[in-house]
Amino acid sequence: MPGQKVTATIVLTDLQGFSTISEKLPPEVVMSWLNEYLSAMAQEVQAHQGVINKFTGDGMLAVFGVPIPRTTPEEIAEDARLAVSCALAISSRLPEMNQNWLTRGLPAAKMRVGIFTGPVMVGSLGGTTRLEYGVIGDSVNIASRLESCEKDRQEGTCRILIAEETFLHLADKFEVESWGLLPLKGREQKVNVYRILGRKKK
Repeated sequence: MPGQKVTATIVLTDLQGFSTISEKLPPEVVMSWLNEYLSAMAQEVQAHQGVINKFTGDGMLAVFGVPIPRTTPEEIAEDARLAVSCALAISSRLPEMNQNWLTRGLPAAKMRVGIFTGPVMVGSLGGTTRLEYGVIGDSVNIASRLESCEKDRQEGTCRILIAEETFLHLADKFEVESWGLLPLKGREQKVNVYRILGRKKK
């Protein structure tokens, strides 16, 4: 697929303390447990019209707004809202999954999510022997930095952080908590960060 520039919403997730979990359990147990977790995330991404670009071990890179370019402001805003809704849906499934795992003697999961809306290049990456659908751009980097930002600030099982570029598309449909301008690793300019608390009650 030839490269094309699109505006998309990037969702990056990561498990808290996965290295410790891997250290304490046999690899076959870790893989089975991880597949249950990733399967639940994949179901929610698909249900919210997103595309999983790749699993990154215990994490996931999902994109909302590809492979068919979304060009109007309304479409781009809808992608941002779907991405946030997807993260909240995943978050809502975690408590029940954790309870199920604990009863089976498996570890509970805590996760972080970073979401950013902006320009990316998408298309085929690689060479003649191996190709994959790639998503490239600073927007991906910012989503990753949001996910890993201030890791100690996590109260519940799932922390969802977005930047102002996504917040501007949410049309007051979600409860948010402003974290203000924060430095992100590897970036000179600070980013205006918000934590998603949930949907606004009608």
